[in-house]
Amino acid sequence: MIRIKNITKSFGQNKVLDDVSFDINQGDIVAIIGPSGTGKSTLLRCINNLANADQGIVEFDGFKINLSNYKKRELLELRKRTSMVFQQFNLFSKKTAKKNVMEGLEIVKKIKHNEASEKADDMLKKVKMYERKDFYPRHLSGGQQQRVAIARALAMEPELLLLDEPTSALDPELVGEVLEIIQKIASEGNTMLLVSHEMEFVRKVATKVIFMDGGHIIESGTADEVFEQPKEEKTKEFLLKNNVNIQAEYII
Repeated sequence: MIRIKNITKSFGQNKVLDDVSFDINQGDIVAIIGPSGTGKSTLLRCINNLANADQGIVEFDGFKINLSNYKKRELLELRKRTSMVFQQFNLFSKKTAKKNVMEGLEIVKKIKHNEASEKADDMLKKVKMYERKDFYPRHLSGGQQQRVAIARALAMEPELLLLDEPTSALDPELVGEVLEIIQKIASEGNTMLLVSHEMEFVRKVATKVIFMDGGHIIESGTADEVFEQPKEEKTKEFLLKNNVNIQAEYII
């Protein structure tokens, strides 16, 4: 089990996360939904310390880190256990698709070059990008770049894969190919924490859905519970605005 405990984060006087806590079981696909500006992406960045939380703890089996008071080795251990897929791909522009995937394997995991090369090939095949392994990011579509980014994250074999709005920067016609890949890796037992505005996709793949608003968790449950039988008024309003069909008796 992975435990996220009491994460709080402010930017100046604006508290964007307020004592956020939840658990993730192995193999869970946890999706965070909610209005823009409610702290969803900041939460993911705090979990792997790309943003410095004011307070909070992340626990994996056999490992615990205080996000406001940690040692360098603890941060390195956290980064080994998590991988992140960003909205804007964040590929190295002067490295090929394959070299992008190999980078973390060689630099962070200290894997030998030949082994890293084989691993990168395997991951690119998984996301259907092997035929373009020698292409640079500028020669790839947005959807292709995001698939390389997913391969790069998967190659690190993280205990928790973080995906921050992985389709938000894509043209509409490219969204489907990336969602298909995410659905595939979800079905293979990877533990994932996903922020997404693709409601039907979340409904299809998530084992647990968390609705956030104003830096708080307002409601959580299975996809059926949150999407079909929401308990909180804010959840209902959000889903209706996003054209989600709620069972009639819950629209009150």
